[in-house]
Amino acid sequence: MHMRLIFNLVTLALTLLPEVVVCSLYAAHWPRWAQGLYVTTIAWELLAIIMMETWAIGHVRSLRLFLGTLLLLVAPKMLFALTAPLLGWPAGLVAAGLMVVAMLYGFTKGWRRLEVRRTTCLSPTLPEAFDGYRIIQVSDLHLGTLEGHPEVVERMVDAANAEQADLIVFTGDLVNHLVAEAKPFKHILSRLHAPYGVLTILGNHDYVDKEHWEEMPMLMREMGWRVLMNEHVELRRGGSTIAIAGVESSSPPPFTKRDDLGKALQGIPSGTWTVLLSHDPAHWRREVLHTGDIALTLSGHTHAGQMRLGSLSPARLLYREWGGDYHHEGRLLHVSQGISGTVPFRLGAWPEIDLITLHKNKTEK
Repeated sequence: MHMRLIFNLVTLALTLLPEVVVCSLYAAHWPRWAQGLYVTTIAWELLAIIMMETWAIGHVRSLRLFLGTLLLLVAPKMLFALTAPLLGWPAGLVAAGLMVVAMLYGFTKGWRRLEVRRTTCLSPTLPEAFDGYRIIQVSDLHLGTLEGHPEVVERMVDAANAEQADLIVFTGDLVNHLVAEAKPFKHILSRLHAPYGVLTILGNHDYVDKEHWEEMPMLMREMGWRVLMNEHVELRRGGSTIAIAGVESSSPPPFTKRDDLGKALQGIPSGTWTVLLSHDPAHWRREVLHTGDIALTLSGHTHAGQMRLGSLSPARLLYREWGGDYHHEGRLLHVSQGISGTVPFRLGAWPEIDLITLHKNKTEK
């Protein structure tokens, strides 16, 4: 509650700050109809904040209203308030207008723009037989947001299959809130295939439907996916073995925390090269780095803030590891930007599937 209050106060301050600048420097010279229109936008911004706080029209709708208002109204106004006093109001207006266009692209086209991110995991301890082994990672489908857009999921499935990887893994958040959101896509997702199969874990959103969440792993199994719920499987190739372990959601309250890393690793022979599927990347630094033999961790959850410009993203405010590759003493964490989110918006942090190729680094000891 304390953090939520701080969040609301900061949001209110950021909303009102550009209004003070605009009203004091420019609005007094506008015609009355323009002043009235501007006051209407301020009222809308305050309404969005109130709805976000009270969930007045339901959680997802309030969130979408709030973020849409923040990106299409508050952010452009803030840019105008910063640039107009320095460069003049025409330049400020152009800058704000360009931001609105960019945000509209994110809401209309950006969330459909699928890319394939390729990365390599180099490890001196990888068994020779697995040198060149390829893993496709899919994460954060949030199928409730993709309702009515099966073509987005079909493109993802076709792109994943086209890579002809050895293994496909899904790292959580199949839905927003309800298990029922996934059922219309069952036949499409059943087409995902790889020689070593499809392995999956559940993300924090997959437990939100408290009355029916146990149907989620059942649904995944019906799609032909193997669900890892604090457990592991061993994969064999050319006489060698690696392990793929998966933990349940490790996200803190208000989400359901069910991870048990010790249980997931129990029974894996010491020294076995191990991949961990863990939805929340914060789990890597909190616990995984203190556990032996986990060479590669695959996570999602952050969506890279769904907005990214190079190394800049809102996700950096909340997560130390939020998108891409992170190395620590020979271990690798790869955080996928995912496919979707509770809000249909992407700008810079385009939807992605990830192809991770394992290679034995023979130059290291």
